[in-house]
Amino acid sequence: MLLYRLLTIILSPIILGHIIWLSIKNKQSKYFWQRLGFGYSHLPVNSFWFHCASVGEVNTLLPLLKNIHQKNKTIKFIITTNTITGGKIVTQQQLDYLYHSYLPFDWNHSTKRFLATTKPAAAYIMETEIWPNLFTNCFNNHTPVTLINARLSNKTTSANALIKSFLRSSLLKVSAIYTRSDKDKQLYIDLGAKKELVNTLGNLKLTTILRDAPNTNTLFSSERKYVLLASTHKDEELQIYNIWKELKRKELLIIAPRHPERSAAIIKQINCSEISIRSRSDPITNRTQVYLLDTVGELRDYFFNAQLVIMGGSFSPIGGHNILEPASFNSAIITGPHMENFTEELELMLRNKAILQVSSTRNLKKHIEDILDDADYRNTLKNNTKKLLNNSTKILDDYTNHILQKNYLR
Repeated sequence: MLLYRLLTIILSPIILGHIIWLSIKNKQSKYFWQRLGFGYSHLPVNSFWFHCASVGEVNTLLPLLKNIHQKNKTIKFIITTNTITGGKIVTQQQLDYLYHSYLPFDWNHSTKRFLATTKPAAAYIMETEIWPNLFTNCFNNHTPVTLINARLSNKTTSANALIKSFLRSSLLKVSAIYTRSDKDKQLYIDLGAKKELVNTLGNLKLTTILRDAPNTNTLFSSERKYVLLASTHKDEELQIYNIWKELKRKELLIIAPRHPERSAAIIKQINCSEISIRSRSDPITNRTQVYLLDTVGELRDYFFNAQLVIMGGSFSPIGGHNILEPASFNSAIITGPHMENFTEELELMLRNKAILQVSSTRNLKKHIEDILDDADYRNTLKNNTKKLLNNSTKILDDYTNHILQKNYLR
């Protein structure tokens, strides 16, 4: 531990310079002071404190906090983040029981100041954030630390012996570890966590699929059955439209580009004579072949009644888009090969047979026909997304119950 503290002191000029640069770049003096361990007077004491690295972890955490709040409305939550973008997601919620701060960097004195000011009832650390000074000071301050949705990356498990010794020492300070999978559970035990403290509760990321019942007043409906091509990027519209023409389907093809300002270029590129444009309020007739959804904020309303959703951003090297969103509407979904930004979500859905991934647009033609012509196959895909919802509810309730049963509040 002394060696770790020495290293953080030696590296302080570089770390401090990076903090100053980000503060100036984003015009956030709050970021500067809070990363140094100051400026926490607005935060409540005796709260549940959750730490998230950035945007992804915040979005994964929010359904859990909302569920806990429904069970106990007296609890206040502090969410700390490392990044400014993560902080913006928290503040955008505008919930009176939710408070945000940036996590102090893992210097001994900065973490001590944070804990002395906030006096949290318990600390919950999302996923892979293990900070030796922070964990030690929580332990010395009798603040129980729980890792939730815990996972270990290949980078961590293949780290050198010195890094692993720091991590192992930190894990001895935690009260409980709730992992995403049995594989992660074993990795934590192998790293040095006490076996009796590690339990698998499931992946909280899956709970982002949970949503209120669809508002039937806003859902798009049409006398024509339709296929939704969602969140497309340059060239994807033409690739898939050419396949659609070959199929000569009776269904309507709805194209929703990720960037609606590209609508003029899309119209010119696909050169469809029977196209209706949403921004012009064009009607959909029996002759309409393509409906271009070139507006902002309406895409979600089109998922529920679609016969099939083809997710864009995955047939060009974009990295994909959030496939859990159409899954939350029980859609039958096809995605392409480029899903690098959503590997965890894709793995979850493939494991549950709730999505179909094709290796290229060349393979798309047959799969579109199979899904549209085989109602049983289509309904199986949709029903498997319903099973995801059921699994998500159980995961959410398990985490909620484990957290509330501890009764750390003073």
